[in-house]
Amino acid sequence: MNSSFYYEYGSLLNMNYHDLIPHDNFSVHIHDLYEIYYFLSGDVTYLIEGSTYHLHPHDLLLINTGELHRPVFNTSAPYKRIVIHFRPEYISAFQTQKYNILYCFERRKLGQNNLLPNQDILNSPIPTLFQQLCEISPTSVENDLLFKTYFLQLLIALNQIFAKQKTVPASSNYDDKIIEVLHYINDRLYQTITLDELENKFFINKYYLCHLFKKNTGVTIGDYISHKRILKAKEQFLLGIPVSEVAHSIGYEDYSTFYRNFKRLTGIAPSEYLKSLDL
Repeated sequence: MNSSFYYEYGSLLNMNYHDLIPHDNFSVHIHDLYEIYYFLSGDVTYLIEGSTYHLHPHDLLLINTGELHRPVFNTSAPYKRIVIHFRPEYISAFQTQKYNILYCFERRKLGQNNLLPNQDILNSPIPTLFQQLCEISPTSVENDLLFKTYFLQLLIALNQIFAKQKTVPASSNYDDKIIEVLHYINDRLYQTITLDELENKFFINKYYLCHLFKKNTGVTIGDYISHKRILKAKEQFLLGIPVSEVAHSIGYEDYSTFYRNFKRLTGIAPSEYLKSLDL
């Protein structure tokens, strides 16, 4: 396999593979794409919402839209992985009532059962399919079709593994209280959520809760809520909801706070983002 590879199909799919130098600058992030993360080498612990996964070569992670995640490098061991990000539109023509090709992504609870272990991956066509995907360059319509056929086979193989074992546990390094808080926040993103409310709900000092939350997730409670709300805003923009209505519908009391958070987390203003959608 080449040490460097990148494939992009418009805004619907991108895949990259290259050697990386472990560092601490991999911030917690969230996106509106599905992610397939194929771990090849390194000493990495991966944090996804309320779960911690200690990775071994050929482990594979499935990361859904809206799942906050980041790698943590335990040592400076050489780090290699293949990552595919894609939108459901890329394979929508193959989605039917009889077969959900996104089954392995959509039949999971937040931050649960993300890991498909290496023994299952190595006993499947998946390593060969990744090899074939990495050998295709986006130089023609023919190659794009060939890439999609291999990618569809990859999704089917992932579904088959996931259907057999949906109970692979994550490590229990996260504090149980934080897992409860994560689910509570996600169920109430459209409402105002305060530290006093969380303190009263979970019977824990709000300052200690902030410390515990940052220690477990890598982000503050405020930033976590902001990340999730901005993702919801993007979803509403796609539905054609006016900018003026979106801020209030996702829990912001005023537009200026929404605007600042949107620009801080995306790098552009809401109006610029809308233009980029070309709706």
